[in-house]
This record gives sequence, structure tokens and C-alpha cells, in this order.
Amino acid sequence: VAKGSATFAGQHIPVDVYAKAPDKRLSVMHQKDGDSLTIFDGRQGWLSVPNRVHAMSAAENAAAHMDADFYLPVHLKSLYEKFRVEPGEKIDGHDTYLVVGHKEGVPPLRLYFDTQSGLLVRLVRYAETPLGRNPTQIDYADYRDHSGIKIPFRWTLARPGNHFTIQVEQLQQNVPIDDAKFAPPPAPPTPPPAKP
Repeated sequence: VAKGSATFAGQHIPVDVYAKAPDKRLSVMHQKDGDSLTIFDGRQGWLSVPNRVHAMSAAENAAAHMDADFYLPVHLKSLYEKFRVEPGEKIDGHDTYLVVGHKEGVPPLRLYFDTQSGLLVRLVRYAETPLGRNPTQIDYADYRDHSGIKIPFRWTLARPGNHFTIQVEQLQQNVPIDDAKFAPPPAPPTPPPAKP
């Protein structure tokens, strides 16, 4: 369970993230006009903003499943058939190795690892859309030792038309989370019929 803040378009809003092994995840952005939710229950995902809910598309669902996978480093070898390693670019002043995962019929996955620490500093994945291949870039930073594990306390997500940073301020591990937390959000209320 992580609590922190999200920064986008000059705004800072509270955010809560709940993750449960093996593959459930909920993030809640507490906005002025109501909560914005991203939910993945292990099979299906939903996006919810005040007065609107929709089930994720196949591409959104695949991305949400990857984000929710507690054991992604272990599962990568089964998700991609081939990997290629090459020199990466400088990210925040650090040299990186680039590992590219390939699988027939699936867009590539690009992983950038710090050459000194070995930590993942950037992940780039792609979704096929009617307008072409759409990238999502997630930069990981502010790694801290938490219960013997290095965890990024800041991640910045960028995709066309959308860019935000989440800074974790409080993190608890091995907290029991009820599966009901990952249930689909309720449908918005139906507006009353228009009067003639």
C-alpha cells in the first residue's frame, strides 16, 4: 500500500496505490471533482472518472496486467521469446544498458538498466491502436531500501497527451488487502429523463 502525490499540469493531488500478488492493482487519484480510478483485478481492468466508467480495451488491459504483475522480472522470459542487449542512452546522467524483448505479433518491450546499480530506470512499452503504435514510457527513480528490497519511490509516466509523476511518501508491505478493493467500479447514476 503506497500513499503519495501525483503531479501533472502544475497540480499536486493525493494518490493511493494498492497492489496485491500475483496481479491485482488499484490506483486512486483524489481530484477535486471526485476520484479517478485505474483498477486491474487480475483479468480485466477499468478506468473510472467521476460520472464515467469504462472497461479497458485489449491494449489497455495488456498494459495494466504488466503494471500489476508482482513478479514481472521472473515472468519476462515467458512473455517474450528473444532478448537483445545493446548500449542504452544516458538517463538522468547515468549510462544504461538497453534490453529489448521481442515476441512475434507483439510490440517490443524496451528496458533500460543503470550500468552501475543494475536498477531499472526506464521501461517503454507500446500498444497497437487504430492510429498506429502508441508508446508509454515509465521512468523509475528515488530507489530506497525498504524491507531489504530496492523500491522506486518515484515514477513518471509519459504517453502521447498525458504526463504525470507519482512520488511515494509512505509505503507499507505485506498489508492484507481485501479482493473487493479490486472489484469493478459502480456504474455512474443514470440521469433523470428530460422533461418535455
